[in-house]
Amino acid sequence: MNFKYFQRFCFGIFILSLLAVFSCNPNKSQAEQNQHTSSDVISFKYSTKNKNFVSAHRGGSGIKGFPENCIETFDYLAQKGIQIFEIDVAETKDNQLILMHDNSLQRTTTGRQDVNQVDLKMIKEYFLVDDFGQQTSYRVPTFAEALNWGKSKPIYFMVDIKKGVDYRDIVSTIEQTNMQKKVVLVTYTVGQARKLHQLAPNMLLSVSMRNERELNEMINSGIPTDKMVAFTGTRRNEKSFLDKIHDKDILVIFGTLGNLDKSASTRNGQLYRDLEKDGVDIFATDRALDVHQTINKN
Repeated sequence: MNFKYFQRFCFGIFILSLLAVFSCNPNKSQAEQNQHTSSDVISFKYSTKNKNFVSAHRGGSGIKGFPENCIETFDYLAQKGIQIFEIDVAETKDNQLILMHDNSLQRTTTGRQDVNQVDLKMIKEYFLVDDFGQQTSYRVPTFAEALNWGKSKPIYFMVDIKKGVDYRDIVSTIEQTNMQKKVVLVTYTVGQARKLHQLAPNMLLSVSMRNERELNEMINSGIPTDKMVAFTGTRRNEKSFLDKIHDKDILVIFGTLGNLDKSASTRNGQLYRDLEKDGVDIFATDRALDVHQTINKN
């Protein structure tokens, strides 16, 4: 090998090395992975809200091949723009937190026992079943598995805590997965809200504000309003009532579950557009994709 050829060879190796270093820069790739547009970020303050949102009831229901409370369903919906997932957290016989709405495994899995009569190892042997009774290849996720799935995504979980589950276990799991800023803890009474706020003062709460009495109770509860999202129930309220909630810089969640979703499906989604005009900010629905495609259209 002559000297001139050797110089060219060494220079080529040097250039290739530089390209490899810059293309594998972990800081750059991580920054790119964590980069989301401003429209992706959910603001739970009414004054800084950038659009209306959909909360997929039970993590997504009524979708063939995709069961409720299932990570694969979250992933499917997230790819189509859904950013809020209402999930149900239950406890197994060996005190493990899993996603499950019913007391029994029978409707949504290939198991037949009650959730609190089976340990996690056995539950993990069962398969999830979709809303049409079709068995899938998906398994029951733990609460921690769901939280970890959502870490790198611009999504929030509305956490509905089933009866008998210790609030401290819920809060501990959220803290262990570092998801405090990406959950909303669902409450139904002032007492529940106060207890959860005491355990997790920095986490958001979904609180009941279905009427003037509940609105006043929550405002006077001692819980800061910047930690509240107002669930106004499943019966339509006057726009003036929602305006009062917005005056407190609180977002409104409304449930179109059941009959309202069915009614909207026969009217080409007009009900959702009407509710949007009334002031609904977050739609809790069994028709997540349909609502998502209807709202925020000019």
